This record gives sequence, structure tokens and C-alpha cells, in this order.
Amino acid sequence: MTKSQHNDEKKLFTKSAFKIATHCPTQAYYYRNSKGKNLEYENQSATDDFLKSMAEGGFQVGKLAKIYGEVPPENDLEGCFGYDEPLKRTRELFEQENVNIAEAAFRFGDCFVRADVVKKKGDFIDLIEVKAKSWDPNNPFVNTPTRGANAGRQVVDSGIRDYLYDVAFQKWVVENALKTDYPEKKFTVRAYLMMADKSKVNTIPRLNSLFRIKKSVGSDGEKRAHAEVAPEAIEILKNPHEHVLTPFYVDDECKLIIEGNTAEQADVLGMQFVPFIEEKSKWFVNNEKHYCLLGSKCFKCPFQLSEEGKAKGLKSGYEECWRNTAGFKDEDFEKPLLKELSGTGIKRDDWIRSGIYFIKDITEAVYPRKNDGTGAGWTTNERKWIQIDGTNSGRKEPVILRDELRAEIATWKFPLHMIDFETTNSALPYFENQRPYEQVAFQFSHHVIYENGRIEHKGQFLETRPGYFPNFDFVRELRDQLGEDEGSVFRYATHENTILNAIREQLIASKEPDKAELVEFIESITHRGKKKKDGHYEHEGERDMIDLCEIVKRFYWHPIMKGSNSIKQVLPAILNSGTYLQEKYGKPIYGSEIKSCNYTAESPLTLIVKNESGEVQNPYKALPQLKEIQDELIGEIAAQGLWSKEELEQYVQSASADEMDADEDTRINNGGLPLVLFRSFQALDPSVDWEKAITAANPSKDAIKYNALRKGLLKYCELDTMSMVLIWEYFNNAVNG
Repeated sequence: MTKSQHNDEKKLFTKSAFKIATHCPTQAYYYRNSKGKNLEYENQSATDDFLKSMAEGGFQVGKLAKIYGEVPPENDLEGCFGYDEPLKRTRELFEQENVNIAEAAFRFGDCFVRADVVKKKGDFIDLIEVKAKSWDPNNPFVNTPTRGANAGRQVVDSGIRDYLYDVAFQKWVVENALKTDYPEKKFTVRAYLMMADKSKVNTIPRLNSLFRIKKSVGSDGEKRAHAEVAPEAIEILKNPHEHVLTPFYVDDECKLIIEGNTAEQADVLGMQFVPFIEEKSKWFVNNEKHYCLLGSKCFKCPFQLSEEGKAKGLKSGYEECWRNTAGFKDEDFEKPLLKELSGTGIKRDDWIRSGIYFIKDITEAVYPRKNDGTGAGWTTNERKWIQIDGTNSGRKEPVILRDELRAEIATWKFPLHMIDFETTNSALPYFENQRPYEQVAFQFSHHVIYENGRIEHKGQFLETRPGYFPNFDFVRELRDQLGEDEGSVFRYATHENTILNAIREQLIASKEPDKAELVEFIESITHRGKKKKDGHYEHEGERDMIDLCEIVKRFYWHPIMKGSNSIKQVLPAILNSGTYLQEKYGKPIYGSEIKSCNYTAESPLTLIVKNESGEVQNPYKALPQLKEIQDELIGEIAAQGLWSKEELEQYVQSASADEMDADEDTRINNGGLPLVLFRSFQALDPSVDWEKAITAANPSKDAIKYNALRKGLLKYCELDTMSMVLIWEYFNNAVNG
């Protein structure tokens, strides 16, 4: 074996390994052994759809950073793999007096980094780490608290800590690598974090769409995403414009961290920065497993085993830690753990450190009962004790405060309106005059429940035209649909209130002719400001939306939910409770008896289907696959006689791979996919009317996909508000039926 081969096969301590180790050194071991030939443990974070979506946003930021960094294509080392090749190319490029490099490689000892952008000007090296994160330049990266254990000491802001530690690690590696490789020279390395600047307003129309996400299949057969720069991007970016992506100078902060002079290091790393790198890199390279103290963060460990991973013969790092550190046996993993409890007053880390791992071990000495509620329903403490007592007694049925819930329901004014929003944001704004991560509201669904019990899908909104800012039309349509009466309006959790308040600020700053009326409407159904002692807010509309999630928290608990109040957990609980909903919605009445905007009497939907064990299937699994929707469109075009169905299918499948391509088993049934699809819609040609672009003579591939995906989005969002209807219907039947 040659030295080069040996070096390429040896696992070095990279940026990713360092970041994981700062959170949990044991996870760094599992990470090392969950890739390539070392595939031993399952890593669920590698397949998480939402994380993938976030990562794809990072690809776009990375491409723009290379343009701003003036990196010529031949100096972009992204295509150099392993250790030796990028190290060699970096050294060759460093022979130039002045040079800009992307993905430059540096090695010191067993530490290896690929720097996003390096700008060499003589003996000065600008090290630029690029992140798809936003930051307000008015906020300091390091603070000096005046009270607490770290009073008077410098502490890295927790919101930027991971990112500063990352670039500090790189600075330390690069400085030491340069000293080793060029002992006759004295380089000065200056560290920067290039991030989205919250103080900047974008001046480029459709900036985000200049970087289109594409998918390609690697040599290992896995699909990977990357950003492709639009042909016109370089010319557009040459024109004067506001740079929303800004390099923040963080060299002084990095020096503090490297010298071990920031106070949080003892708690976060357990030691000072450089000794941490030296120890953890040794563990990683030698493939040593060292178990850490258990804590609540362990419950979110990505190295847990799914059924698919189990079938592949993979291991669970999560279980190994609990077996070795807490002495768990197989049966212990089936017991209700502390991970099912969270919220105010729940001190999981303290309890775990004292050896309390199970809900059955929580006593009143550990978590005292309180009876200090003044409003209707349970307080947080009371509801937690409902959960603790119900779990320990093996309760199978729900707990409902029927009388209190009945009284609450009596205050609601018919007709009842259930609304749900789909929104997105991005480091690189979609539209001109937007700041990084400013909200875009592109879809809502709206169900109505009438006093006589009639239910209908009253309306919807979906704006996906490329280059068209949807927010103000979104509010106009919502106002028109809700303005027909004074009925109560419901949301689930805080999202809708947050979004409407964000659009309110956009309207106030806008020149919309009807902005006063739209702001007045928003203020009538939202609240803002601090919560007062009487439970109301400083600014509260007379029709302030009712949070159905809060209703669940105050009046209802089911063992199936465990400690979660997510609608994705509440829905299975209420559907598996009793027979009323099962009997009603076990028939194909949705779209026929219940009016729908997306289902018809000829093709109604059966919302409730039971599996082989008699449990109710998640209704989101009833959503059609995207390929089914696309095939339906193809059938409609083929019926016009100019194309056969087979010809159209082959034609559509020949399209290039990008994020509008859906795998055959894909359903729009998770929160991350609508965000990805909106981004892909915005990358299309804005001069085309995509909703009308399908003709029998010229059935555009992109138009077929565009319309199929729109249909999928509409059906997904409709089910979100129908889920709220089902929760209301269950509650109403439970207390009034």
C-alpha cells in the first residue's frame, strides 16, 4: 500500500466530525462508523427531509459566496475528493502571490479542513466560512454578562456558538498547517463568517432563483443535491446591488476561543478549546469509543434505529449509550422514558444525572404537584401530572375535562373557521425588497363548520407563479373568505399569528393602496406584544384566532400522544378514540357529502382506513402519490388524441433531474416538501403562464410537473385544516354528543 493510498483511507478529524464532537464525542464515533465502508450505525439525520431542505439552501449560499469571493472556476476544488488531491492542489495554488480558492484543503496532524473560501494576498490569508444563517450586525458575537456564574467573563452567544467554534477550529488548523508547510514564511490568517445580513434589503429580483437546485446520482448510487448557477447570474451580479450575504470579521472572537478565554467552554466542551481538539481528534482517528454523560440531548440522537435500518442489520448508537452508561436492558427501552416529558418545570438533565430515567420514577419530591391555576383547564403542572399518573397506571383511554371543555366550546361563535398556512423563507430572498429569511406566505386552506354541523372546505389560496410576491394577495383572499361573517377563527399553534404579524410589518412599509384596510384586518384576528397577567395581550384583536393546540393542552390528554401536542400526534389519538369519527369517515364521503375544493363526488376520499391490526391509519397516507396525480394529468392530455399515454409518460420522464422531479413513492405529506417545491416553482421562466401551459399540441414537461405538484400541495394543505375539523368534531361529540 502506498503512502498516498494509506492517507486517503485514514479517517481524519474534519469540520463535520469536530462539530458533532462538540455536542457529543460519542456521536462523533457513531458518525465515523455510519459512512461508506464503515457503515455500522444508522444515521437518521442523513435522511431527514427537512434537514435536506435546509442543506439545499446552504448550497445556494455557497455558490453566491464563491462569486463574491471572486473564485475562478479552475480554483474551485469542490470536485477534488479524499485528502491528498485537494491538499496537493491547494499547495500548487498557494505558489501564486495572490489567489482565491474555494474548498481549499489544509491538514495539521490528524485534523483536516476544507475551507469554503480562502483569499491569499501575499502573506495575508482571509479564511471565510460560509453559513446559511442570518445575523444582525448590531448584535455582538461575544457578551459579558453582569450576573450569574459567568458574570464579568466573556461568553460566546449561544445562537452563534456552533458557527464561531467551526471557524475557530479552521483558523487553528490552517495557522498550524501553514507554519508546518511553510516554515520560512509568516502568514497572517484572518477569520470571517459569511452569513446573511439581517440589516440588508435585497435589490435583485428573484435572487434565490439565480441558483437552482439540481439533483444528480453519485458513484455510490445516492441522489445528491447541488446548486447550479443560472447563465445570467454572473452578469446580473456584476451590477451594483446590496450584498445580503456579508463577511463578518470574527478573527478577534476566534482568538479568544482558541486561547480558551471564553467562559462557556467548560460547560460546552468540558475543557479548553485546543485540548478538546487534541483529545477528540485522537479518539476519532483511532476509532476509539468513549461514552459521555447522558442528558436530555440524547433523546434527539440521530443514531437511533428505524425498521429499515434494523432490516439492513445496522446498529443503534443511541441504545448502546444507554446500555453501557445507564445499564439498560432490552425491556427498558419499552418503558416510558423521560423523553416523553418536556416543558416548564421539567428538569430532565438534573433528573438523568441523579439516575432518574423513567416516568415511573418521578415523585412529588422530584416534581411537586401544584394547584395554582386560575383559568379554565389544566395548568402545565397539572397536565404533566395527568400524563405521569396516566402513564404509570397504564391508562389506555383519554382524559378529558368535559365540563370545562363544554363551557369553552360554548363561547365559540359559529360558523367556525379553521385555517392553516404554508410559508417559506430563505437566506437568499426570493423577491426584491426583502431581507434574508423574511417570510413568504404562499398557501392557505380554509374549512368552515356551520352551527347545524355542516362542514365544507370553504376556500384555499396557492400562489406559485415565478417572480410573483404573494403575501398581500394572500391576506386579501384570507380577508375576503373570513369577512363573510363574525365566526370564530382557529389556528393550530402559533405559526399563523406570527406570519400575519410579519406581513403586517411588510404592509406598513409598503405602498399598497389598501394597506390600511389589510392591516386593520390582520389586527382584528391576531395578537402581539407581551402577555398580561389577565391572560390577554397588549394588542389583541376582537376576533383573535383561537389556538386549537392550547385547547388540547388545557382539556385533553391521550396516552398515544405521550408528551407531544403536535397535530401529527393528536390526530391519531382522537381517531383511535371511540367509534364516532371512525364510522363517519370510514366511508367515502369527503368530496361528496362534505364539499371539497380538491375532491369530487365522482372521486371522493375515505379519510379513515384501518390497518391489519385494527388501528386507524394516518390520514396523510391517504394522500395520492405525486406520480398518481401526474398520471391523471397525462391521461387528460392523452384523451385529446394527439399523444398516446405511453408517449407522454416517456416524454415527461426524459426531463432533467431537479427538485421538481418526484420519486414514484413521494407524497406531499411532510412539512419540508412544500418549501422545496415553492423554491423550484420560483426557478421557472416567469414569462410563461404555467397553469395554462399544458396543451395537447405542446404538453410542456415542466408544465405537467408544475400542475401536478400544485394539485398535490392543495390536497396536502386541505388535509391540514380538515385535521383541525376532525379534532373539533371529536371534542364536540365528546362533550355534547
